Amino acid sequence: MIAMQYTIQLAADFGIDRVRDRVTARYPLFDNLPGLAHKSYLFNHQHGLYAPFYIWNSHDAARDFLLGPLFVGVIKTFGRPRVRTWNVIAYDIVDASVEARYAVREVDSLSPEDGLGALADIERGQHRALAGTAGLHSHAVALDADRWELVRYSLWRDEACATKARGDAVQSYEVLHLSSPGSDRAKFGEVLRLSRG
Repeated sequence: MIAMQYTIQLAADFGIDRVRDRVTARYPLFDNLPGLAHKSYLFNHQHGLYAPFYIWNSHDAARDFLLGPLFVGVIKTFGRPRVRTWNVIAYDIVDASVEARYAVREVDSLSPEDGLGALADIERGQHRALAGTAGLHSHAVALDADRWELVRYSLWRDEACATKARGDAVQSYEVLHLSSPGSDRAKFGEVLRLSRG
């Protein structure tokens, strides 16, 4: 699985109403998109950032999106953004009944001394420990092997439910919409087992 995010600094005249209109127009294109496990449409009001976050079931699905017509639509509206990608260590929908309205992305830098296998095991354990956390919709942990960073991404009912972030850098967002075409396959534990194999 591959996690992906691009962040767009919106022009002053591209307000939240235009963002919401765009999301409403485009989310039906993603709600049943083959290869997509998750797309959350994110907006940070404080900094005027539009920052969709994706989880793809394969490298091929992520590549096909970037080379295909859906990403052309992004480029035509915003220009071509830089796209961050991470290798997913664990991803699960914890409680699909939670209406996700708040997202947290936290990033930790890894030191050269960090044992990557042991670190992944620790992160998987902490990921599993989130089962049953009230207000948590989904959680992912992923690795950037270029910058050697670890990203944790979680979706919550609201800010009050969110657990305290542990990362070096933390960014929060409003969730404008959530597309989860793979939600029937991503119940807690199933993707975790797949990601270990």
